[in-house]
Amino acid sequence: MKKIFLMLVLVSVTFFTLAQNDYQKKYPYNEYNKGWALVKTQSGTYGFVDKNGKSVVFPIYSKIEKFGQYDQDLALVKSISDSYGFIDRQGKEAIPAIYDLKEIETNFRSIKSKHIK
Repeated sequence: MKKIFLMLVLVSVTFFTLAQNDYQKKYPYNEYNKGWALVKTQSGTYGFVDKNGKSVVFPIYSKIEKFGQYDQDLALVKSISDSYGFIDRQGKEAIPAIYDLKEIETNFRSIKSKHIK
């Protein structure tokens, strides 16, 4: 039941953020990944856009860390349901945001090997 609720919330947030045309804040390009700018929506979620304004990572996360904290090619993301995962430098969710932060901190290598071959 919790997973269904979480999925409905994520779909709703995705739909809502896709319907928005402007952002509350747009951070400088290249601070996180070459050619990307971090954006914050009116609802407080974060994502990335490229220099053409096209979404590279839809703004569905409550927090996005810089690449390299755990792995050079991965950035830690926090979902709106307070679970964590990772995106890669292509903007894809490499490790789903289903983990507790403590679990990532203690078992990062095994989590990474489970999802990234």
